Amino acid sequence: MSEETGTLLESIIRRLRAMQFDHHETEQTRYFEQFGVEVCKVTLNQTSGEWTVQDARTAPAFCYDNLDMVAVAVYDALTEFKAVF
Repeated sequence: MSEETGTLLESIIRRLRAMQFDHHETEQTRYFEQFGVEVCKVTLNQTSGEWTVQDARTAPAFCYDNLDMVAVAVYDALTEFKAVF
């Protein structure tokens, strides 16, 4: 894994973990952007523990119950967007 890949993945995981630890609201939402353009939206339902990742370009939402899988989905969306931008 390159240093750039590790740094991006680490920053994604940090943001997702912050969502897990913030219990001020039942639903936490974060937007991930590349070059100032929204690439995907991640929502965590604190009650069910379900994560939803919605790609801004293709619109379908995918549900996960594992932070690592969410991080991979966000990473893939960001790197794919960067490749075509």
